[in-house]
Amino acid sequence: MVSIPKTFWRMLCSLIIAALIIVSMALMVANDRDHFGMKKVTTTTTTDLISVSPSSQMKMLLYQDVGTSGKERVYIYKEHKTQKNPTTTNPDPTNTSNKVKVVSGTPRVVTKTTRWVYKNSSYKLWFGIAGNNHKLIKHRNTLEINKDWLTLSSAQAKKLQKLVKQNSASMKKKAKAYVMAAVKKSVTAAMKKDPTMSAAKQKALTAAATKKATAAYQKQAMAKMVAEAKK
Repeated sequence: MVSIPKTFWRMLCSLIIAALIIVSMALMVANDRDHFGMKKVTTTTTTDLISVSPSSQMKMLLYQDVGTSGKERVYIYKEHKTQKNPTTTNPDPTNTSNKVKVVSGTPRVVTKTTRWVYKNSSYKLWFGIAGNNHKLIKHRNTLEINKDWLTLSSAQAKKLQKLVKQNSASMKKKAKAYVMAAVKKSVTAAMKKDPTMSAAKQKALTAAATKKATAAYQKQAMAKMVAEAKK
């Protein structure tokens, strides 16, 4: 029987240990750089989107530009009506994207969050010491608002509020004249078609025409002030 020198066994053990160390280091580098042993998991959360405007007739979604490009924005809104301090989207453009979408349903914020997680407990056991489980990849926020909402910067919103306050008195006078003229035109046209219209029908027609004309004037006046605020 041939005797194998002890030095051979020592050398073999050293080579095996060295190989294990090299493989372990390579896998650790692969885990850190290429997320070896991990997978992407996306979760979706939904929260209410409440206007930050104190006026129920002027619903607003505000934003603040991030950086100098003007392409990235932080959006400002509320999640509850009684909320004192508004909520803001993540200001880091490297891991957060925001999109405003007009919908017919209830305004809300839909957030899709993608993270790296370990594929199984074995990978977590081997590489969990790195502390990178549930590492954030991206937040994707979709802010769903109705068509009657205004999307303004914080500065534009302040300017708009100032314009509304400054023009409040003149708007009331102009609105009164506009509504009276519109109602008169509507009632006159209706009376030509139906000269025997009853007083009750005339009253109902006047009320409907007044409501329609008031809404039309407010929409026109607000559109002009919004355009001015955005200059």
